[in-house]
Amino acid sequence: IIFNKLEEILKRMPPSPHNDDVEPLAPYDPVDSNVTEQQQQQQQQQRQQESGTTYFQTLLLLVKGYVGPGCLSLPWAFSQVGITLGCVVVLFFMAWTSYNCWIVLQIKRQHPSEVNTYPDAGTWAYGPRFGAFVSICICVLQLAICTVYFSFIGENLLAVAAGPMSHNGHALVMTLALPAILALSCLASITKMAPFSAAGTLLLAITFALLGTVMVGEFEDRPSQPLTSIQSLSNLPLAFCAILYSYEGICLILPVEAAMRNRKSFGSVFGVSMTVVAITFCAVASFSVWVFGDVTNGSITAYLLEEKEDHRNLLVFANTAASISVLLTYPLQLFPSLELLGPILLSRKEKKRKQRRAAGTNTEEENKEDAEEQNTILQQTDEQERQPNDNDDDYAVQAQEEDDDGLFLDHHTNNDDNGGIPGDSPLLRLVLVLFTYTLALLVPNVQVLISLAGALAGSSTALLIPPLLELQYTKRHQGRRRVWSYASFLLGFVFMCIGTIS
Repeated sequence: IIFNKLEEILKRMPPSPHNDDVEPLAPYDPVDSNVTEQQQQQQQQQRQQESGTTYFQTLLLLVKGYVGPGCLSLPWAFSQVGITLGCVVVLFFMAWTSYNCWIVLQIKRQHPSEVNTYPDAGTWAYGPRFGAFVSICICVLQLAICTVYFSFIGENLLAVAAGPMSHNGHALVMTLALPAILALSCLASITKMAPFSAAGTLLLAITFALLGTVMVGEFEDRPSQPLTSIQSLSNLPLAFCAILYSYEGICLILPVEAAMRNRKSFGSVFGVSMTVVAITFCAVASFSVWVFGDVTNGSITAYLLEEKEDHRNLLVFANTAASISVLLTYPLQLFPSLELLGPILLSRKEKKRKQRRAAGTNTEEENKEDAEEQNTILQQTDEQERQPNDNDDDYAVQAQEEDDDGLFLDHHTNNDDNGGIPGDSPLLRLVLVLFTYTLALLVPNVQVLISLAGALAGSSTALLIPPLLELQYTKRHQGRRRVWSYASFLLGFVFMCIGTIS
């Protein structure tokens, strides 16, 4: 509410009378016969550039989208496979998933009129049914990630307040965090999420700094023999799945690229972000295992808080910062599911509505909505007939305000006229948040959730679907790329089966 009021106040402030170089705001003319279709497209692109994310904001979104609870679970995975093999697997998955992301992005760029989302690429390649399958896989992955976020918050904050919340602590902590997550999930767009993502990145950096301070204090007491070899063959698939889950931001690539102000620079920012992510993963996991030895908890901060009482104050701050960082990133991980489910629900609603209208069985509420639509059309027609003069500053300010999105989602958002998601609504977001909250209550073990999400949902979206898309993309070209596509698909399928069964 405060942000929206400040926006209204700033928009109504008159220009400075001492600045003669600034031209007055031109009156808004909804109907201009001199504006061609090409000029309208240029104006739309200009609005996109003005409202999109910058290079640095995009970098923060990508880094924070990848570096989450999965990063803090990597010390456990490295404890199972050893430091050397762990770093090799991290770099291998980084190259593999990044290549697959780039395939989907290239298909979108080559067919911009047909492909806007990940499921659109599936529809373009193999038809609507495959596109629906891709949508299901993405929704499962993103909701699994959001479920892990809930469980991670409960696990870490419970370690901080283990005394007063020892009996029903996990469920109670998640319940206390639920209102904040609901509020953040109502942010209108990715652009509005950027400041919160930046704050989450800062808090995660503070967490790493505090972990580094604890490492320095415990360096003299480190194990004499670092864990450089495989410790448990039975846990090897689970460790690999946990590492794959760490690359949890694959479904964010297309939305983040679409929200970028200068999309031509996305290749550069993507390469930089993935390099930063891989270095962060290897550094956090390797140094943790080197200094602390065998890590037995899916969260390194929660493990240290239980085992290292000498540094309790620092670890309390680290756990709290990590939990708030994950909380601020929750809406970013929820966004791909909204992009996919919103249009589907809107389409089904409109289909049923047309069927009732044809049968003459519309409900009173639907008749009221039809009347409101007709009134809206009449109002728009009156506005088009209105010809503002040069002094109509109030009308120009009002038109400019209508073009700007508020901070939070409006209750009537059903279309994308103002940059929203078709079919999106606070009710849909509420249902998805409560669904992930319920799953986190049913499966409170964050370590099991991370491995299962990486094996089942992560493998499908990150390892199996992109090679199939590449096969269709390179259909006319025989050579190594097709051989690699087949090999990549088979390897991903084997990985999914072994990891899910484990």
